[in-house]
Amino acid sequence: MIDMRIDQGTTGDIDALLALYAAVQESVAGTDNDPLWKVGVHPCREQLEAAVAAAALFVLRAEGQLAGALIADETAAPGYEAVPWRVDAGPGEFAVVHLFAIRPDFRGQGLARPFLTAVEDELRRRGRKAVRLDTLVTNVGAQRTYERLGYANMGRHHLTYGTYIDTEDPRFVLFEKSLL
Repeated sequence: MIDMRIDQGTTGDIDALLALYAAVQESVAGTDNDPLWKVGVHPCREQLEAAVAAAALFVLRAEGQLAGALIADETAAPGYEAVPWRVDAGPGEFAVVHLFAIRPDFRGQGLARPFLTAVEDELRRRGRKAVRLDTLVTNVGAQRTYERLGYANMGRHHLTYGTYIDTEDPRFVLFEKSLL
């Protein structure tokens, strides 16, 4: 059994987190689990600093090392409002997971489930009714993981991220898990 704990991320974790995200992106580039991150752009230091300030950065420590991370906040990309969500949850009543990652050398050790479960428990304690998230349609590995962890596949939808506007075939698959 791996010794693990889940903490709120701190500014002192940011350099290690950027390295973690770079290692994840390098390890999955070109596979069916590629999130197409451009470390330094997305994710970036400013994004992680904002998550720390909002108490939305969660880190997984395993065997004394930083092994995973995610952000769970209220930031939903334009397009989320058009999804026929199963849980009736307005602004402030749901959280959106971003940048979920497990460091490559810790994958396959059963850490994703307890990590997400601990974050879900904290979000429930904070009064959230649901957790929502999105993946690229090509990120089949992540989709399988979320379905295994009890997230309902809400289908393909159009989203807008920054200057990226999804105008042709929907490029995102959205998921939801009730916390009720």
